Amino acid sequence: MAHWSASVLADACKPGDWDGQPPAVASIRSSIFVGSGTLAIRCAQLVSKMGHVVCAALCADAIFRDWASRANILCVDSVEELSVLMNADPVDWIFSVGNPFILPPDVFARVRQGAFNYQDGPLPRYAGAHSMSWARLAQETDSAIGWYRINDGVNRGELVVERQVSIAPTDTALTLNLKCHEAAVEGFRELLAGLTNGELHAGSQAPVDGSVSPRRRRPDAAGCLRWNRSAQDLSTITRALNYGPYHSNPLCLPKVHLGDDVVAVRRLKVSAGRCGLPAGSLVEIHRSNWRVATGTEDVDVWFGSSDGLTLNARTLARQSALNVGDRLPILSDEEA
Repeated sequence: MAHWSASVLADACKPGDWDGQPPAVASIRSSIFVGSGTLAIRCAQLVSKMGHVVCAALCADAIFRDWASRANILCVDSVEELSVLMNADPVDWIFSVGNPFILPPDVFARVRQGAFNYQDGPLPRYAGAHSMSWARLAQETDSAIGWYRINDGVNRGELVVERQVSIAPTDTALTLNLKCHEAAVEGFRELLAGLTNGELHAGSQAPVDGSVSPRRRRPDAAGCLRWNRSAQDLSTITRALNYGPYHSNPLCLPKVHLGDDVVAVRRLKVSAGRCGLPAGSLVEIHRSNWRVATGTEDVDVWFGSSDGLTLNARTLARQSALNVGDRLPILSDEEA
């Protein structure tokens, strides 16, 4: 653990040359960011553009850490180091953005004006990790992002900013996360404006039943498609677990069970017709995809390798000793 002196944080919190702009107001003087990803970067940039100082960052990933280093922001390596740093000299604000850490109460006790946490889902209805994927799996048609005041725990404070996010039938985890990203930035602008003009209105969380999704939670059957479900259900599962070809999948890959093996599904499309064969029947085998019978309409399925490459569907069928008319395994509830 690093041993910080009061002068370290004091030096880090000295006003710098932020494009030659003087501080806009005195209500946001110094802050610490805890989190990850490009959203944390964009929010920190908004604070900096106001002429105020981001004193330090506790970074949960290399994306945020590399940016913070290039921006000459002091990076701490652990919650313990953050506590030591805060004890040396408190700051005005803590902003938690994409934050996997649990911060202890003594950290918040050393914040002069307040702390706020971003949640990509309406609380308490969708709390925890991968909220948008779980909302998509539940076939919700709308969701929301929120900025919450932190008191002495995570997601327990008042709601200060909320933005609605619509969920379209064609949305994937990727497109929903992009929608949330943009809504979060606009919501953070609103939060900063409220802190600036003293008109931040806090409200209690909606009194509805909710569920917490821990990071270890996984979808039904570990994402294996169960062909006796409706084609629309299979499409929903695949879209909810589709993070795009250029993003790692933190939740679960949609997949087809082939007896002793599984293969990842890159895309699934509901066809216009229904062949009438039993669910799981291989209706057609093409180079690019299979057509498979389900509990309702047939679906076209494209496959990929674990490293993201597209698989030849004919080769996959040959390797799996499958022909048109064969039936794919359908997992029982116990097997799922």
